[in-house]
Amino acid sequence: MADYKKVYVGVLLHVDSDGNMKPVAIEWGNGIKYEISKITDVRQAPPRYVGGMPAMRYTVLVSGYVRELYHETYYGRWFVEVLKQ
Repeated sequence: MADYKKVYVGVLLHVDSDGNMKPVAIEWGNGIKYEISKITDVRQAPPRYVGGMPAMRYTVLVSGYVRELYHETYYGRWFVEVLKQ
């Protein structure tokens, strides 16, 4: 079975006048940004592979690939699950 780790990332957000957040890009620690072209689902759910408390899970389309982006609502941090190498 594959082993994953939690990687915290920067996220560029659009926040509307009601305070609703919509992620528009993911920024890796090395400064590379990836545009989110579409959000297909948003729900409160625990991470699939790294465990932990429930977070808001955004299923997004990035560079033609479906990815999951998590927002830890308690801490206000964003992360993705990445295969350990």
